[in-house]
Amino acid sequence: MDNFFRDTLLAELEKLRSRTLGTVGGLAPHHLLWAPAGAVSNPIGFIFWHMGRREDMHLQNRIQDREQLWTAEGWNLRLGLDPEETGFGFTPDQVAAFPLPQLADLAAYYNRVRDNSIAYLKASSDVALQAPMPNAPETSIGVYLLARVTHEHEHWGQIDYLKSILPRR
Repeated sequence: MDNFFRDTLLAELEKLRSRTLGTVGGLAPHHLLWAPAGAVSNPIGFIFWHMGRREDMHLQNRIQDREQLWTAEGWNLRLGLDPEETGFGFTPDQVAAFPLPQLADLAAYYNRVRDNSIAYLKASSDVALQAPMPNAPETSIGVYLLARVTHEHEHWGQIDYLKSILPRR
């Protein structure tokens, strides 16, 4: 019970990985790009990419003050995407113009980011997770990471819903 919070975060990240990959797995490229007509909704592929990008940015930059895996490991070059973008605050036009990579490439990046997050947590303790966030001392690292879990739950729900209303072809 010494690291109950850390172990809970670890279990939740693994469960989310399984759910998220299970939801997007097997989708065709046109499914990844589809959004309901007349709705302001991001397509599944964009949401999936955004989830990994934000997790990478938050853990690497905001918590550890390190370069993101996105650029440090050349993912932005491999996927042919902007090194600065995370998908946060995109307009509908920016989303529509987004050059979506293949699902296998998105999943590889997502898995690399998640593996990195899990390694970070395994090397941490509940005491370490109580430390204040760099540049945001009013929030602990653990609470900040819990918000990342909530972020993925929200986006997984969006992906799951969009998948459920995909046009049947």
